Amino acid sequence: ALPDPLLAAVAPRQSAPTTEAACDAMAVGVDGTNGLDNPEPDAPIGDEIPLTTSQEVASQDMEVSLPEPPAPDVEAKVVGPTIPENDKCTYTWRVGNFLRIRQPKHYSPVFYSGPHAWRLLMFPNGNNCAFLSVYLDVADGAQLPAHWSRQAHFSLKIINHQDETRSVVKDSDHVFMARANDWGFREFVPLADVRDPSQGFLADGALEIECNVEVTWQPSQNHDSKKETGFVGLKNQGATCYMNSLLQTLEHIPYFRKAVYHMPTREDEDPENSIPLSLQRIFYKLEHSDVSVSTKQLTKSFGWDASDTFMQHDVQELNRVLVDKLEEKMKGTSVEGTMAHLFEGKLTNYVKCVNVDFESRRDEAFYDLQVPVKGCKSVYDALDEYVKEETLDGENQYHSDKFGKQDAKKGVRFKQLPPVLQLHLLRFEFDFTTEQMIKINSRFEFPAMLDLDVDGRKYLTDDADPNCRNLYKLHSVLVHSGGSNGGHYWVFVQPFGTEHSNKWYKFDDERVTLVPESEAIEGSYGDDAPAEPRPGQLHGGMGGYYRGGPKASSAYMLVYIRESAIRELNCEVTDDDIVPHLRAQLEREQLDKVRKRKERNEAHLYTVMKVATAQDLRAQVGSDLWFDLVDHDKVRRFRVKKEETIADLKATLERDLGVPAYKQRLWLWVHRQNKTFRPDKPLQLEYPDEMTAIMELKEDVASVPLYARFQAEVRLYLEVVEDAEPPAPVAKAAAEDYAAVAAGAFAAPLGGVVADPMAVDPPPAYPVLRPDELFLFVKYFDAAAQSLSFVDTILARGTDRLRDLVPVLRALKGFGADQELAVFEEVEFEAQVLFTPIRDDRSLREAELQHGDILVFQTLPLPEAVAVEGAPLLDGEPLSGAQMTISRFFEAVKNRVTVNLFKLPHAHENANIREREAPQKLAMDKRMTYDEVTAAVGRAVGCDPAHVRLTMHNCYTEQPKPTPIKYQGVARLQEMLQSFQKTTDTLYYEVLDLPLKEFESKKSLKVSWHNQQCEETKVLTLLLAKETTVGQALEMITKQVDLELPAVDAQGEVVPVERSVRMMELFNHRIYKVFGYDEEIDTINDQYWTIRAEEIPLEERDMGPDDKVIHVRHFYQDAKLSMITNFGDPFLMKLAPEDTIITVGRRIQQRLKLSDDDMLALKFGVICFGRIEYPSETEAVKGRFRSHDNAQGGGNFEDYLGIEHAGPPTGPAARKRLTSRYHDKPVKIYG
Repeated sequence: ALPDPLLAAVAPRQSAPTTEAACDAMAVGVDGTNGLDNPEPDAPIGDEIPLTTSQEVASQDMEVSLPEPPAPDVEAKVVGPTIPENDKCTYTWRVGNFLRIRQPKHYSPVFYSGPHAWRLLMFPNGNNCAFLSVYLDVADGAQLPAHWSRQAHFSLKIINHQDETRSVVKDSDHVFMARANDWGFREFVPLADVRDPSQGFLADGALEIECNVEVTWQPSQNHDSKKETGFVGLKNQGATCYMNSLLQTLEHIPYFRKAVYHMPTREDEDPENSIPLSLQRIFYKLEHSDVSVSTKQLTKSFGWDASDTFMQHDVQELNRVLVDKLEEKMKGTSVEGTMAHLFEGKLTNYVKCVNVDFESRRDEAFYDLQVPVKGCKSVYDALDEYVKEETLDGENQYHSDKFGKQDAKKGVRFKQLPPVLQLHLLRFEFDFTTEQMIKINSRFEFPAMLDLDVDGRKYLTDDADPNCRNLYKLHSVLVHSGGSNGGHYWVFVQPFGTEHSNKWYKFDDERVTLVPESEAIEGSYGDDAPAEPRPGQLHGGMGGYYRGGPKASSAYMLVYIRESAIRELNCEVTDDDIVPHLRAQLEREQLDKVRKRKERNEAHLYTVMKVATAQDLRAQVGSDLWFDLVDHDKVRRFRVKKEETIADLKATLERDLGVPAYKQRLWLWVHRQNKTFRPDKPLQLEYPDEMTAIMELKEDVASVPLYARFQAEVRLYLEVVEDAEPPAPVAKAAAEDYAAVAAGAFAAPLGGVVADPMAVDPPPAYPVLRPDELFLFVKYFDAAAQSLSFVDTILARGTDRLRDLVPVLRALKGFGADQELAVFEEVEFEAQVLFTPIRDDRSLREAELQHGDILVFQTLPLPEAVAVEGAPLLDGEPLSGAQMTISRFFEAVKNRVTVNLFKLPHAHENANIREREAPQKLAMDKRMTYDEVTAAVGRAVGCDPAHVRLTMHNCYTEQPKPTPIKYQGVARLQEMLQSFQKTTDTLYYEVLDLPLKEFESKKSLKVSWHNQQCEETKVLTLLLAKETTVGQALEMITKQVDLELPAVDAQGEVVPVERSVRMMELFNHRIYKVFGYDEEIDTINDQYWTIRAEEIPLEERDMGPDDKVIHVRHFYQDAKLSMITNFGDPFLMKLAPEDTIITVGRRIQQRLKLSDDDMLALKFGVICFGRIEYPSETEAVKGRFRSHDNAQGGGNFEDYLGIEHAGPPTGPAARKRLTSRYHDKPVKIYG
C-alpha cells in the first residue's frame, strides 16, 4: 500500500498563471507540416499535409546526387560524441528569378559541414500558409544507416539588400533522424513582403538565404546506455524530447512511480486508449528493459496523432496538463490526492495598509513556481523578486471597504512549500521592439542545496509551519538548447539511492550517460553574452551562435526535493506494486521479444511453414475475407529446421493437427497472372521423395528465378484425404536395405520367413492423386441472407460437366434432388470482379479449370430484392437487398464502405476531429454518384439533398479540407474518399439555406462594417448574384446595420446610397481603394483584402471645390529598425484649405472619442513616401499634400496624415495578436 499521504483528500487547486511558453514557438515540422512521416513517395503538399514532404512531389526529391564530401581529418581520433573541428559551415544560397519559380518546392545545391551533407528546402509559395517557408534538410538521409541521428544547431537568414538590420534571422536546435530529416520554419517571412520590391528582400529578382550550421553531437554507434549507466532512454518520435525529459524526471521519483502503478487498470484495456496503463507500461519498461523504450502508446492515449508528435511544446506546460490529467484519473481511487501531496504548495497574497491597521489575505494553491530570469543572477535573486513588495500609493492606492483609499504594501509569501518543488525559469519573453519572442540565455545560478528558510524565513508567512525545515536538494535539471524558434530538451537527474550518491545522469532521448556534477549544474547556468542578437547583427559567419560564443543551452526547469521528504519519496517499489495482469502481460511480451529475437538470430536455420486447412477457410471466408481463400498471416505456423524432411513435417502435422500422415496431401500455392493466389501443385509432384529436406522446398513466385528465392517461409494447403488407406506394416529391414524399404521394394527372404519378425510402420506415403482429377474449392452464396461461406473441397474429373457437379454440390449443402443451382467460377477481383458461369455444354477441362480454382454456387430461382428502409441507393436500387446474383454481390462487397459522416464545424470553432461529436455511420457504395451520395446524406440528416454541401477529409491533418466539393464536382464516392493515394472513411457535410447549385452561382462577400469611430461593429457575409454592383450591395448592407447618421438631408429628401455609404479595400492597415458604385462585386477579392463598409461622414457629404479627402493612418517609429510601422484602422477625412494641425486634431479627437490625455500622447505629421514632415500648429496642412492625390480617385496613396504613437499597441488584445504563432498552441491531452 502507498503511504498514508497518498490517500488524503485534497481541496481543488487554482490555476497558476500561464507560462511564457515560447519554446513551442518554433514553426515546427518536417517541411512545416508538423513533421509527419509518410512512407509513400507521392504524398502531396499544400492543404494536404503529408508525412514526409521533403521526399515527394518533384522528381528531384527522389534521389540526391551527392558530390564527394570533404575528406575528414584522418588524424583526429573520434571517441564517442567528439565533434570534428570542421563540423560547422556558412552557406549562402542565391535563388535567381524567385518570382518565376512555379514548383511548390525548391531545393538548394548540396553543401557540407565536415562530412555531413545538407541542403536547403524552400516553399516559394508557402507551405499551406501566406509565408515563405524554409527548412534545413539532410541531403543524404536515404543513404545513411538505419536509425541514424545527429544533433545540429543552425540559423537561417533571409537577407535584406536595402537595410541589413531588416534581415530576418531564425535559429533552432534539432536532432535530425530518419523520421525527421528536415527542420525549419513554416512562417519565416510574409510572402507579400518578399515579393514587394520596395521591401528590399529581392535584388535583381534574386533572393538570398544564408545558413549557418554546426553539428553539435552524433551518437556513438557502440554506446549501450543500460550497460554503462543501468538506465535506458526514451525514443524520440520527432519532437517529443520535451516529453521524454519530463517522463524521466517523474519516473525517478519512486513515490510518483508507485502511485501510477496503483492506478486501477484492466487486463482487457488497450494501452493506446488508457493513459494510466500506457504510463505504467513505460515505467515498467524503463526499469526492466535493456533498450530504449517507445512512447507511441502513451501519445496515442493522449489522443495525439503523428502531427502532434512533431509539434514541440513547452515542457512546463506539458507538466501542468499531465499532472492535471493524472489528478483527474486518480479521483475515487486509492491514490487520490497524490499529485497534490507531491507538488501542491500554498502561497498567501496580502495587502497591508501603511497608515491604518488593516490587512487583506488570500491563500492560493500552486503546483509550480514561475520565477524570473531577466535581471536575476541566481535563484535566490529570482525568489526575492517573486516576493518583492509593491507599494500602492497615489492614483494606485488600495481601496478598503472600511477605510477607503489607503497607501498600502502588496506582496506574496509562501504558507506551505511542497515536497517536490518545481521551478519554471522564465527564459522566454515577448520583445515589443522586434515583435517576436526572444530567449534569455543569461547566466542564472542555482545551488545543489536550496535553503528557503534563509534570512529569518523571509519567503514564508508568519503562520507557516515552524517545524517544517525547508531545505531542498536538487533532483533534476531540465535543459533547453536553442532559441525562441525551437530547440531541443534533455534532463540531468540525480536518482535516489546510495548507489547513485553524487552521481548525475544525462537523459537525452535514447542516450543515457554519466556526467560530472559540474556539467549538470554549472554547465546549465547559461551565459551572460547575448545569444540572440537583433536582426542584422549576425555577421562574420558563425558569429556568437556557435562554439566559442555564448551557450545556447540553459536550465529551463528545476526540480528540488525537500530533504526531510526524501525518505518518504524514495519508497520501495516492488513487483507487488504492479498489478498482476500488467506484470504478466509485460513478461509475456518480453518473452515474446526474446523468442522473436532468437527466431531472427536462428532464422537461417529454420523455415516457417504456414499451413492452411479447411477449418481456416471456413473461419475466414464470409467474415474477414470474401475473395480468394485465406489470409496466411492468420493460419498455423510451424518452424521446421531446414535439414528436416517432408516426412518430419508430416509427422509434426499429425502430432499437432491430429491428421494421420497417410491422409495428408500438401499443396504448394502459386501466384497467378490475374493476381490471385491459389493452391496449384501437390507437393508429391514437385518432390516425390518424402525424404527431401525442407530447405529444398521452393515456392513458385512469379518473376523470381528459382535459385534466388529465399525460403524464409513456405505456404502450404493441407488437404485431408479421408478415404486414404494406411499402408500395411512391413518387416524392419537392415540398414543397408532401408533404401529398398523406402522405395517399397522390400521382400521377404526365400521361404517366406521374415528374418526379423518385429513389424514397423513403413515410411510415409502420399495419397494417390489420379492424373485426370481436379482439386477445387467450393463457396456458397445465400442470396436471401446476403451471406457467403466456404463449403468444402472436391475432387472432380476433367471430363465432368455441370450436370456431374450439381449433385455433389447439392449434397454438400443438403439440398433436395430437384433444387436448381447456378454455378460460377471465381476468376479474378483485383482489376475487375469476374465470375464466369459453368455451362453444361463444356467439360471442366474445356472450361479451362485447374487445380485450386474456386466454384461459387447459389440456388435458383432468385429471391425478390427487398428494399431496406433508409438504405442508400445505387442506380436507383437499394444497396441492401439488391445483390441477388453472385457477381452483383461481389461487386458490392468490393465497393462497400462505412462512411463516418461529420457535420462540418464552423471556421471559428475548434475543428479537431478528436473533440467533435460522434459521427453518423452510413453504409455506402464507392460507385455511388454525387447525387446518390447527397441523397443518402440528406436522408440520414433529414434535409433536402439539394441543400447538402460536402467537404473531403485530409487524412494527414485529420481536418476537413479547406475547399468544399463543388456541385457535382466529384463523380463518385470513391473519389471523395481519396486524398493523394491515401484512402479515408470520413466525409463532412453542411446544410445550406438554399440549393448548392444556386449557392455556387452567387458571390459570397465578407464585409466589415465600421462605425463613425472607425470601430468594427459587425461582420456581414453577403450572398449575392455575381453581377450585383457595389451600390446594390451597400443598399443591402444598410438594411442589416444600425445607421448613426440621418438618412435624409436638410431638405427632407432621402440621401442616396452613393452619398451616404461607401465600400473600401484595405490591406496592412492601409486603404488601397474606394470602390465605385457601379463596379460588380464579382471582381472583389475578400480572401486577400479586407473589405470595409461605412457611412460617409457628414462633413464629406458637403465638400467644397477646394476641399480634399485625405488618408489618415496610425503609426509608430521603430528607432532600432529606422522604419515607420502602421497599425490600427485607417480612415478618410475632409481637409479644407484653412485646416491646421490644431483644427484637424480636434476633429480627429471628436471622431475617435479620445480624451485630452490621449491627445497629449499623440503627434501629427504628413508622410510622403516614408518621409515624415511635421507642420507647425498654425500652418495650413493642405499645402503639404500633392494636388493630384485625391482619395476619391482610388489607388494606393503615398501622401497621408499620420497619427504618431509613442510605441506599438499594448494591452492583452494587442499582445495576443502580435504574439499569436505556434507557441500559442496549447498542449492538450484528450484521453
